[in-house]
Amino acid sequence: MKFPEQPPEEPQRLSALEATKLLDTPPEERFDRVTRLAASLFDVPIALVSLVDRDRQWFKSCYGLGVRETGRDISFCGHAILKSEAFVVSDALADERFSDNPLVTGEPRIRFYAGAPLEDRSGFRIGTLCIIDRTPRTFSDDDQMKLRDLADILERELQFQELGNYYSERTRALNTLNEIVLEIKGDLDTAIPEALERANRFLGTDTAIVSEITGGTYTVLWHHERRNQTLENGLTLPLEQTYCSLLLEHGEVLAINHMGRSRFQTHPCYGAFGLESYLAAPIWIDEALIGTLNFSSQAPRRPPFTETEKMFVNLLARWVADAIHHSRQAATLEKLVANAPGMLYQYRLWPDGHSTFPYTSNGIQHIYNISAEDAARDASPVFSTIHPEDLPVVAESIKRSAKALSRWHQRYRIQWHGNAWHWVEGQANPEKLPDGSILWHGYIVDINERYEAEQMKNQFISTVSHELRTPLTSISGSLGLILGGAAGKVPEKTRGMLAIAKRNADHLKVLIDDLLDIEKLISGNMPLEAREQELEACVVSAIEEIQPYARLRRVSIHLNNLTPGLTAHYDKLRLKQALANLLSNAVKFSPEQGQVTVEIDARGPEARIAVQDSGPGVPASFKPRIFQKFAQADASSSRSKEGTGLGLAITRELMLAMGGEIGFESKEGQGATFWVTLPRSEPPGTGA
Repeated sequence: MKFPEQPPEEPQRLSALEATKLLDTPPEERFDRVTRLAASLFDVPIALVSLVDRDRQWFKSCYGLGVRETGRDISFCGHAILKSEAFVVSDALADERFSDNPLVTGEPRIRFYAGAPLEDRSGFRIGTLCIIDRTPRTFSDDDQMKLRDLADILERELQFQELGNYYSERTRALNTLNEIVLEIKGDLDTAIPEALERANRFLGTDTAIVSEITGGTYTVLWHHERRNQTLENGLTLPLEQTYCSLLLEHGEVLAINHMGRSRFQTHPCYGAFGLESYLAAPIWIDEALIGTLNFSSQAPRRPPFTETEKMFVNLLARWVADAIHHSRQAATLEKLVANAPGMLYQYRLWPDGHSTFPYTSNGIQHIYNISAEDAARDASPVFSTIHPEDLPVVAESIKRSAKALSRWHQRYRIQWHGNAWHWVEGQANPEKLPDGSILWHGYIVDINERYEAEQMKNQFISTVSHELRTPLTSISGSLGLILGGAAGKVPEKTRGMLAIAKRNADHLKVLIDDLLDIEKLISGNMPLEAREQELEACVVSAIEEIQPYARLRRVSIHLNNLTPGLTAHYDKLRLKQALANLLSNAVKFSPEQGQVTVEIDARGPEARIAVQDSGPGVPASFKPRIFQKFAQADASSSRSKEGTGLGLAITRELMLAMGGEIGFESKEGQGATFWVTLPRSEPPGTGA
């Protein structure tokens, strides 16, 4: 008797057979139908669908035979899978390969055998469709073609089986990933072990580990074991002794089905741990390898790890990476928020009028003496702490910010822990949500000490300014009369000295006027008469008033109105004052024959006026201080550009008082563009 040889690709063939998941499964009509048809077509007593396993042939379908398997060493099918064409034995007793085979000399007393190999989609011959007779017979080419046709029907079923297994496994993998992503909550110490448990169950592995790699050290961060509890979080090992080192050499997903028969069998990790199967993927965060996700078992993997299982582990590793990354970011943010002054918050105004604080830092307890949980349910307790005189102003500023989607900025008093009134300041940027809600992102800080210090300083400046204004007016007037000849002819040398005194007195008067203006703005005593009106006329008027100064310095001013008829909500006098400051600065810093461009445009819910000069630009070191009082890029006594340093500070306060903003863009040596925005409104008669 001749034992059947093994095909050259036997390991892959066995893997393909195991992947069908047909071995040791119940009979199925789709296979039995073919064996009945074969027995009838060829008039034989026995027809089989035989799957050739490692040491046996197992019959998925048996027609006319009472056993489900026989040894591979005595099988006819073991010979049949060695070639792609049908294998035919006309008379087994006359064939030296089978004459003493126990299946020939004993039951089922095979004399005739014909088997057509069954191939999977990859071409591996995993079994046969065979027919058996107890008497010798011939088998024509036509008969072989018919048997092949029936075998093709079975191969189609095998392919359907393979595809069904593939999509079923894919579905299970994706469902498991969805469950992990959507259902698992909590911190990493809760979420990741639960995810590892579900993944272990899906893969059928014993142990799952999320590791961290630091230099040459391997550390177990989280783990799950289905059987022996031998690991602890925090366990460290030399990296070169772990299976993880193999993954680092491989670079991508690594699958080892049988370590003892793999090219890695001499690696130290196999001797140390004896794990036969291993599946792992790297964990990357910001393009840096921080560790691995790995699954292992003491037993070899049968069937081998599939492409779906490799995909599953790779995607799960990405989820773990995201979870770790977000946790680290959240921890960093919590540390920053904990050290931030005041409170950070989100404030939401719903379409029905009620409001909440979806998020607040712990600083809300210090500012409003209210818990973040209570504020998240209802914002009313926050507003109940605001001073009755300031509450309407705060409410109106929120309404205005919501309507124009403009930055909210307000100072107001709150009841400080049940005692005296305390000054706070808040700023926030709004966004409109799809449901019509407005969500602000911002902060509120305690400014009481700063406010009181500013009040003292402003009171001092106001007092000094008022005390200086009357004598300065008298001095300036007297000097003017003298220079005009009221006291007789003045010698030229004396006239020059008096002119210098007159110019300095006038300059000091401008400074005092600016100081009084900014004191009124900060204290809220500056009268404003804001209404909806067109912008172009106000801008043109401001340009006309600055033209004499521009001509003196030989600078031209050009207006570019990109949105004719644009209207906004503002006080005309105060906007002209703000524009005058921007225009005078632009002219002052532009070179002779230079040009200043003024542009009016609509930017969403805001109207924007930009003033662009052709000067040297704003030094980088000065940009953070540019809107501060008395701030000047060149503060030395020898500076070439005169000014009080209050113009931009006044402009900023004017724009904030009108619900607008101010900003600038500049590169040194390329000029500067200063812009202001105002809440935009529709012209009369154009509303819905």
